[in-house]
Amino acid sequence: MKTRLFVTATLLLGALSCGKMLDDISPKGAITKDKLTPSDISLLNNGVMHQFEAIVSNLWFEGDYIAENYASGPGFSFSDTHAETQSASSATALTRWNYCFGKLQYANLLIDAAKDNASRDAQEALGVGYFFRAYIYYNLVTRYGGVPRIEKPTTLDPSVPRQSEADIWQFILDDLNRADACLLAAQTGFKSFAYVSPEAVALLRARVYLWQGNYSGAVSEASSVIGSPAGFTLGGTSADWAGMFVSGTSSKELVFAPINIRSTDYIRLFEKVNDTDGSFNYSPTQALYNGLYADDALRTGDIRKAATFGEDATRVIKFPNGQAGQFIANPLPSESPLPVFRLADAYFIKAEAEWLDGSVDDALSTLKTLMEKRYAAVSLPATMTDAAFETLFMDELQREFYGEGRRWFDVKRLAIRHHGYVSATDYSSKDFPAWIKTVYPGNDSYTIDGWNDRHQLMYWPIPQTERDKSYGALTQNPGYEQ
Repeated sequence: MKTRLFVTATLLLGALSCGKMLDDISPKGAITKDKLTPSDISLLNNGVMHQFEAIVSNLWFEGDYIAENYASGPGFSFSDTHAETQSASSATALTRWNYCFGKLQYANLLIDAAKDNASRDAQEALGVGYFFRAYIYYNLVTRYGGVPRIEKPTTLDPSVPRQSEADIWQFILDDLNRADACLLAAQTGFKSFAYVSPEAVALLRARVYLWQGNYSGAVSEASSVIGSPAGFTLGGTSADWAGMFVSGTSSKELVFAPINIRSTDYIRLFEKVNDTDGSFNYSPTQALYNGLYADDALRTGDIRKAATFGEDATRVIKFPNGQAGQFIANPLPSESPLPVFRLADAYFIKAEAEWLDGSVDDALSTLKTLMEKRYAAVSLPATMTDAAFETLFMDELQREFYGEGRRWFDVKRLAIRHHGYVSATDYSSKDFPAWIKTVYPGNDSYTIDGWNDRHQLMYWPIPQTERDKSYGALTQNPGYEQ
């Protein structure tokens, strides 16, 4: 790990020292931009991918934790998950803000180092840099709304004002277009799920389109991945599905999953939900453990059940720890991939976009294609009401991506796009759909207790400590003013 991070560390030192830019400073031992060789750029690219893995893992469990998908595990306790993001002085809001902007410097560093180099290696690295930056800003905008836009590898100046949310969404799309162009220039098609590919770019763009309400664009991007010459294929057995989450996988469902092979700083997803020592943070709620994969009149024999929950009701075995009691063997659990995008993403994005664009029948057909691979038997009607499809769709999202940090963001997106909660003033008087209030019988997840819960569904607060340093440049989101 020291070898592949050396160039990153020295370049970052040059980029961040005294707030100067990369080409303004040449510390002893650092490699300046004009001296970078193709080998240096490849090492820098590898080092930045190391940082990509870190941010993926750091943010991984958040969407499930805040959405009340977890109960306390044997080594952890919590009582009010919502309180952690309901105050401008909350530690969670500040930690995530600083972490995302901290990792942003690595993306900007790679972009700055490679942008004037026409070599194939540099163009591929540049594509990674733009994709990484887009991914970071996607995580920022879905939490905070509009945020400062930083495009140079320098420390975050607290006086940089927030851009509008619409401007940040457009910035993300611009970076994804740049990433596409660079990967095309480098003639980088789909090499393996371990690499940033045009298909990975397409899926992130499709997600952005969903949030923006560009449903035809989302359908087009998702369809391009489903029909990609890379030959992605949905698995139809529990073993196929479980195989996406273990080291050495050759799954044809993975679109982008950093391989997480390192000699230090291991990333072990299982440690939070399935640790080998019996002490871990999160357990499934009793209601989800009992009912998440239950049969009903529409579907029976969910293949995901055996690969997600075992006989121990306190564990999520979706991320196998390599020991006994797992559904599937995982020979090197510390080297398990980090599934950022899967083929299932494309099907769900396409179905959601078709539905919200007014065609429940098209959406039902798309969802059925996936469901027929996930169940022993599927018996869907030829058509559904809007409300019935929404209930089915949100349940399927939960079944497919439980434990992958998606749920809170799916709830927020649907609340905004389909139920009209687009500002602090117009959602305060509206009710939430039944599936948000109570997803499963006996489970009180998503019970909306008051004003701040509604604000949290929209935006997190801008951290007060950052606002204090900005001398008024960073405005606060509605509902969190002090």
